[in-house]
Amino acid sequence: MAKTLVHITTFEQWKSVLDVWFKQGYKWRSGEQEYAESRFERGGKFLYLGDYIAYGTANYDSEHFIEYSEFMAQQKENNKMAMVYEVSQSVFDKLQMIKAHEGTSLIGAISAHAPFIKFIEVGNKAILRYLADDPAIEFKVKEQLYRLWRIDDDGDAVYMHFIYGTPDWTMNKYVAFTASLEEIKKWNNPAWSLEKVD
Repeated sequence: MAKTLVHITTFEQWKSVLDVWFKQGYKWRSGEQEYAESRFERGGKFLYLGDYIAYGTANYDSEHFIEYSEFMAQQKENNKMAMVYEVSQSVFDKLQMIKAHEGTSLIGAISAHAPFIKFIEVGNKAILRYLADDPAIEFKVKEQLYRLWRIDDDGDAVYMHFIYGTPDWTMNKYVAFTASLEEIKKWNNPAWSLEKVD
């Protein structure tokens, strides 16, 4: 991973940079996600991001660094990228129909389909922004997953899953092995039937 080196001058800048990295899942070498004000007070003027977060009082290796303002400008630019939400084909098709709002206004189409919009687990704000053509919000169709099932000797439906890498069966379809059609076909045989995962 390429190292990022940010020069900061105030504790507020220190906290802002750490907030960005904590949100991305990075931690100090100790595994903590804390502001560590004492490190800043000991002269920490450079924050490093490699495999983990580190700090330094000077740029001893004369590495290329960026100023805090440049770092924040990069973050702002990165946040302009579209948020992408994955939904099922049926939800995607219905959203496209609402967005087209043929024969009515967009507000009318949204009102008419309000219960459906509330049902989608993405969040109402994101959906409304998408319907209003906000370029920062995108919806795409989630890849269809499949599982293998069969009827056992007792007449019960059982599903294929793995135990320590070995194929086995379970009666709980929610813990069954699921994969794309291409991958699931590698495991299919005449004993199993294909089923779409909802």
